[in-house]
Amino acid sequence: MASSNNSKLFIYLNLLVAEYGMGIKVSILGDMYSFGILMLEIFTGRRPTDPLFQPSSSLHHFVETALPENVMEILDKTAFHGERMSKETYGEECWASIKKEQTECLVGILEIGVASSAESPRDRLTMRQVYSKLTAIREKILRAEVA
Repeated sequence: MASSNNSKLFIYLNLLVAEYGMGIKVSILGDMYSFGILMLEIFTGRRPTDPLFQPSSSLHHFVETALPENVMEILDKTAFHGERMSKETYGEECWASIKKEQTECLVGILEIGVASSAESPRDRLTMRQVYSKLTAIREKILRAEVA
């Protein structure tokens, strides 16, 4: 039982924004960290508590090391294809139809998540920067649909 409680405590502490544990005041930069992790969770389908990440890795590191070449391997296929995805191919038939521009946009979105969840608060994006980057991605998607 003690081992189970220790692992739960480890997971909880691992989720805390690092600077809060160092005594730094709560700030918007901590919110940006949470935003970045949420973005990574949405697009990968993995939680920061996933056993894959204990104790020497993290969701942030998992995505950061996969980008940009292996973006399609880390995406949550069910989030993109839902019921259309066959269990035999795990959605690979749908991935084949994704255009280069769409893949670049997915990389851009995940890069926002990684940059927002940087370990050091001063290395994180601001929400203004996120807005600018997401707007550029949206414009790229819209241009690709017209073409």
